[in-house]
Amino acid sequence: MTEQLLQQFFANQTTPDESRRVLAWFDTDAGQAYLTHRISTQLEQDHWHATPGSPRPDVDRLWATIRQSVQDAPVSTSSSSARSRWLGQSLRWAAACVGTLLLVTGGYWGYKQLYPADLVQQTAFGQTTTLTLPDGSLVTLNGNSRLRYAPQWASGQSREVWLDGEGFFRVTHQPQHERFVVHLPNKLNIEVLGTQFDVLARQSRARVVLNNGKIRLDVGNKKNDRLVMQPGDLFYADVKSKVFYRKRVDPTVQSAWQEGKLRFEGTTLREVAQMLEETYGVQITFTDPALLEQAISGTIPNKDLETILTGLSTLFDLHITRQANQLTIN
Repeated sequence: MTEQLLQQFFANQTTPDESRRVLAWFDTDAGQAYLTHRISTQLEQDHWHATPGSPRPDVDRLWATIRQSVQDAPVSTSSSSARSRWLGQSLRWAAACVGTLLLVTGGYWGYKQLYPADLVQQTAFGQTTTLTLPDGSLVTLNGNSRLRYAPQWASGQSREVWLDGEGFFRVTHQPQHERFVVHLPNKLNIEVLGTQFDVLARQSRARVVLNNGKIRLDVGNKKNDRLVMQPGDLFYADVKSKVFYRKRVDPTVQSAWQEGKLRFEGTTLREVAQMLEETYGVQITFTDPALLEQAISGTIPNKDLETILTGLSTLFDLHITRQANQLTIN
């Protein structure tokens, strides 16, 4: 944690994400030690604004009192003005004692009310689920995927979600045209200008396929790094190997997994193996490295891993053996 960021927090000049970082740090031993030291330092100053003749309060007791005041705060506040009124009524004496330090406690309490904890939906290996976002948009998550988002979005506020894994989005249009942004690992961002698209976002790679409407993909920090995609466009990025490309595809092939199918069109077994490892948590070994580049086309059900393996071995003449999560293909 940097002193610069802490000073910005005390001055109420941090973004919501920066505030999250600071508040999370305050919950650590280092953060608690910092706050205690800051109180001690402030109380040692001659201009700490105590009432003339009043005793200098005990630091530990003061900090405990402040923490308890925050915990006993009202549970519903919907505006910064309400937060200010609460601070003025409930922590007036404490604010006089600690001055700007109360921005920590007051800010922590107000932040928890104004920015409730994000919701997180996560699927297990091989599990799919469909959830409804606060704006009515639908997201179907594939196995081993995680989506984070705010419990509510105010009118005029950008709708932002964070995806790690694979999801199919059906985004609703809002009366005030609020932005819908999907944040992916590797600093890739998708701004939705349309409705339906499939996103695969793992730590080392990302794949975006647009089914309907229009989306803008930010792949860098410059305006020239923005790519506007049309229906049928596929964009692939592998940050680790520095492979980036865009091509035309049948989007229904990429999103068939949400309908209980796996469709392959010239898909290499290397790609199939990678998908199975990420979605079902298995490890795959090929006895013949040449098989990795073998391309397959066809459709198999993806009810579960055993069904997929049976389909692969039957349709594509593969011999697959399994021991727990270890698969061997030859």
